[in-house]
Amino acid sequence: MLLIFAIPALAICLSYLMYFTGVFVPEGKTNKGQLILPPKSLSQLNLTQGDQTFSEANLEGRWAILVLGSKDCSSESCKEAMYQTRQAHIALGKETDRVVRTFIADEELSLSQSFQQEHPDIFWLKANKAGLLKELDLREWPTGRYFIVDPLGNVMMGYESAQYGGDLLKDLKRLLKASKIG
Repeated sequence: MLLIFAIPALAICLSYLMYFTGVFVPEGKTNKGQLILPPKSLSQLNLTQGDQTFSEANLEGRWAILVLGSKDCSSESCKEAMYQTRQAHIALGKETDRVVRTFIADEELSLSQSFQQEHPDIFWLKANKAGLLKELDLREWPTGRYFIVDPLGNVMMGYESAQYGGDLLKDLKRLLKASKIG
C-alpha cells in the first residue's frame, strides 16, 4: 500500500524539482527566427509611405513581413532577402492573402522600375533610421534583414540576412495555422 502512494508522490516531487530548479528541462524550440521579447510596436517605428504615416491600420488585420534595405536595394543581401521573402510569400498558397510584404529603407527610395515590377503588391516605406535602430535594439542598419509583424502591429520575430527563406515559411505557416486573427 505504501508503494502505491510513494510512486505518484515521487513523480510529483520530481516534477516540482525539475520545474523550479531547471534541471532536466529540454531546450527544444520550434521557431526558426529569433523571438523579439518584448515585441515592438509597428507604430513606434515611425514609418512613412510617401507623405502618410504607416501603422498597423495599413495592414488591415494581416500579418506582415518587413524587409530592411537600402534606398536602391543594390547590395546582394538586400536582393536575396527580397527574393527569399517573395518566394516564402508565394509558397503560402491559399494563405497568401493573410500576409503582406513591406520594404523599408532609411532614405528616400530610388528603386528601378524593373525591381518594383518584380515585387508587386508590396508597401514601399521609409523609416527614421535612428528611431528604428533604437526601437529594434540594433547598432547599425541591417540591410537584408527581415521581421514578422502580427496582425495587431507587433514586430515579434526577426531573421538574419543570411537566413534561408524556408525558415520564414515554416514559421509563417505555423503562425497562420495557430492564429485566429489575420
